[in-house]
Amino acid sequence: MKNLLLRAASGTVYVALIVLSILYGANWAFPTLCGLFVFLGIMEFQRITLNDIYSYPHSIFVDLIIGLLLVTIAAGLFTIDTFVMFMLMGVAAVFVLVRLIMQLYIKRPDTVKHVAYSFFSIFYVALPLACAVLFYFLFGKELLLLVFIMIWLNDTGAFIVGSALGSHHLFKRLSPKKSWEGFIGGLAFCIAAGYVAKPICPTVFGELSEMWLVGLGVLVCLMSTWGDLFESMIKRSVGVKDSGNIIPGHGGILDRIDSLLFVAPSALLLMLCWWMLKSFTIIQGC
Repeated sequence: MKNLLLRAASGTVYVALIVLSILYGANWAFPTLCGLFVFLGIMEFQRITLNDIYSYPHSIFVDLIIGLLLVTIAAGLFTIDTFVMFMLMGVAAVFVLVRLIMQLYIKRPDTVKHVAYSFFSIFYVALPLACAVLFYFLFGKELLLLVFIMIWLNDTGAFIVGSALGSHHLFKRLSPKKSWEGFIGGLAFCIAAGYVAKPICPTVFGELSEMWLVGLGVLVCLMSTWGDLFESMIKRSVGVKDSGNIIPGHGGILDRIDSLLFVAPSALLLMLCWWMLKSFTIIQGC
């Protein structure tokens, strides 16, 4: 019971931070939160995959700079002068080269593995969070919040339906507790969220039709599930139960944002497709 209350309390704080940073923060609030996730996520990933990261603090320091620069560049596209943006991109490119050159002077037998995990941590954690920041500025805080709500509803629906009816394993090799019944429950919750979003808030979602919002719900469910399974695969391959213990009752930050890391880039691509189709229709109409 105590653990359940702790889990509920820490989960509430996590959700509140995201909601407040999206809806009530200035333009820097959500990118800053994503920057924090990048910092914690890269540290966690390299700790569980490389184990001895503190023996090479200079390499992880450069990795963190590259990851944070990606989020800064994503936010800066809409808030920073163009010349400064190009400067930031140049700095990021320089740090990538510096990281590669540094590996020549790191004396360890698994040097290829070391640099591979190093860059994969940036690709896996920082790049998707930069996509989340782009989504925030391109398509608005309300739609981004809906994406997060769908992620949470997918988890809730999968847990409720899976606990009550789950009997057919979805992916036993990586997650024995996941069931097809739970997956369908999460999918139903996401579709329902997409279907009712526009009738409830018709002015908020503008030109987006119910079909696109339902499609977004289906995409979020699929990518959330794959994101969760992918992180389970990483943890199983390195022999850990949780990615960390920073969030009481939940584990590490990667255990909380694993779904987001797959959802953010895919949702961004879906909405960019919508924007291009809308623009093409307008041009054809002219």
